[in-house]
Amino acid sequence: MSVVARLEIPGEMAVLERVVIENISTHGARIVANRSCLLDDSVVISDPLGGFRHDARVIYCEDLVDGQCAIGLQFSQAVAVPWVEHVQRSL
Repeated sequence: MSVVARLEIPGEMAVLERVVIENISTHGARIVANRSCLLDDSVVISDPLGGFRHDARVIYCEDLVDGQCAIGLQFSQAVAVPWVEHVQRSL
């Protein structure tokens, strides 16, 4: 699923970019983004309209062949099941 989301990384300006959610659960997600993160970074993923905003910790960041990065996120708190189910249906 491709969604427009704001990925906020400490010390960097918030950038609106398209991220791809490859896998998601109530506890975390794997996203593909155009920039990398450091292990244990605290990040925020949110939509531009404020429909969701989730604090997360980076548990891995892998460089991909095409210059993008796969980022594993562990949510600080369990994410509401309806939102997760909506994303999972779209995958």
